[in-house]
Amino acid sequence: MTVEAEAAGHLAFRRVWRAIDALCEVVAPEDTYQAAFQVIYLRSVGGALWSALIRHFGPAEPALNMAWASTRLDSLFTLGVRGSTGAVGLFREADRRLAALIAEVDRVEPAEQAAGLFDACLDRYSYRFGEGGNYYTPRGIARLMAGLAGPRADERVLDPVCGSGRLLVEAAQWARRQGAGSGVPLVYGRDSSAEARRVAAMNLVLNSLHGDLGAGPVDSLRGGSTGLAADVVLANPPFKMSGWGHDELVGDPRWSFGQPPKGSANFAWVQHILSELSRRGRAVVLLAGGAGKSTRGDERQIRQRMVETDVLAGVVALPAGLFPHTRFGASLWFLSKDKSPHIGWGRNSRLGEVLFVDARRLAKRAGRSRRHLADDDVTGICRIFDAWRGADSTDAVTDDPMEEVSWCRSVRHEEIEACGYDLTPGNYVRSSPMATDTSPDHDVAERSPKEELYGRFEEVARINERLRSALRET
Repeated sequence: MTVEAEAAGHLAFRRVWRAIDALCEVVAPEDTYQAAFQVIYLRSVGGALWSALIRHFGPAEPALNMAWASTRLDSLFTLGVRGSTGAVGLFREADRRLAALIAEVDRVEPAEQAAGLFDACLDRYSYRFGEGGNYYTPRGIARLMAGLAGPRADERVLDPVCGSGRLLVEAAQWARRQGAGSGVPLVYGRDSSAEARRVAAMNLVLNSLHGDLGAGPVDSLRGGSTGLAADVVLANPPFKMSGWGHDELVGDPRWSFGQPPKGSANFAWVQHILSELSRRGRAVVLLAGGAGKSTRGDERQIRQRMVETDVLAGVVALPAGLFPHTRFGASLWFLSKDKSPHIGWGRNSRLGEVLFVDARRLAKRAGRSRRHLADDDVTGICRIFDAWRGADSTDAVTDDPMEEVSWCRSVRHEEIEACGYDLTPGNYVRSSPMATDTSPDHDVAERSPKEELYGRFEEVARINERLRSALRET
C-alpha cells in the first residue's frame, strides 16, 4: 500500500469515527457500536447486500435490518433475532445519523481496508467504553497469547469467555503463519453476552473461520465444562469478578486445587480452564497482576497445588496501561497438562520448572494515554518460550534463551516453594527489559512517577509477606 493510499485510509477511518460519535449522542453506545459492526461487516463482504443497503430509500434502520437478516449469521451461529439498534426503532434524527454512518463506511476503500476498519472499531469501543469485563482483548495481547500457546492445524481451540472472538482469530492466524500442519485449528467460543457473540460471529466469518459459538449465551463458570477436551484454551476472563456463583458452585468437581474465594473468580477461571483441557492440553489465561502474589490462604493453597502438580508452565508480567479499564498491570499464565516432550509441547522436557518473564517495560506509546505491545516484542517473548520448550518453529534458536536476556529465567519448584509460592516474575529474574522504541516517545521505557510509586508499593508488599513467612517459621 502506498503512503498516499494509507493516508487516505486513515482519513476515511476518522470520518467513520466522527459518524459513530454522532450516533452515540442520541443512541446508547452499546447499540451504536452493534450497528457500526454490522454496517462495517456488510461493507467488508460487499456484494449485492451492500449495494442494496447504500441504495435504499426511506429509513436506514429497516434497510440495515433487512440486509443483516439476509446474511443468515443469526441462524448460522444461533445468535437469536435482534435489530441493528435494539428493539425500539430509531427516531428521525437518530436514523439520519445512522444513514450518515452507512455513507461514511461506503467511502472506505478498498475492501481490505474495510476489514481493517472492523478490527480498529473493536479497539476503539474498548478504549472508549471498556470497563470491568466489557471490553475486547487488545490485538498485541491476543497475538502474544496465541503465540505462547502455539496452536497447530486441526487442534481444538476453546475460548470460554470469547467476547469479540479475537483470541480465536489470532489462534487460527498463528497456525497459518507457522505452517504447523495443514488447514487451521478448530475454534470454539462461549460467552454470556448475546451482543459479544454476534460480534464474534462477524469476526470469525471475516477471517474465513466458521467456528462453533454454542447454542446460545452461556456463563461458562455456572454452565460447567463443555466436555470438548480442548488441545488449547485461550481466555481473558473479567478481572477479580466477584458475583461469579461461589455459593451455588461449592464443592464443584472442577475445584480440584481448592475452593476459589467468594470475592474473586480468578482461580475459578483457572481451574475451569484446566478442566477443559485434554490430557496433553495447554492454555494461556490473562489474570490481574495480583493473582500471583495474593496472601489469602485459599488462593495461596491453589497456587501451591498448581505448582506441585506441575500444571504451571510459565508466567509473564505485562506492562501497566495496556487495558482500557485498569491502570495496573496484568499477567499471562501459561498452563500445560504435560511438559514432557511431545508434538504439542516441544522437544525439551520442562518437568518441575516454570519460566518467568518480566516484560513490564516493553510497552510502546499508542496515543496520549494508551500503551501497546509492538509486534517485535510479542515475537521476542514467544521465541523465548518456544526455545525453552523446544517448539518445532524454533529449530534455529538456542535451547537456552536465558543466556541472552536477563529478564526471563527458568525456575525449579524448590525455589518457588522457598518464595512462599509467590508467582510474581520480579521475584525470580534479575531485571526488566528496557523498551526498544526509538521514536520521540521512547521515554515510555521509563516508568512515570505514579507507576514507580505503585511499583514501590508492590515491592513493599512482597517484602512484608516474606517477613511474615520468616516470622511464622521461627
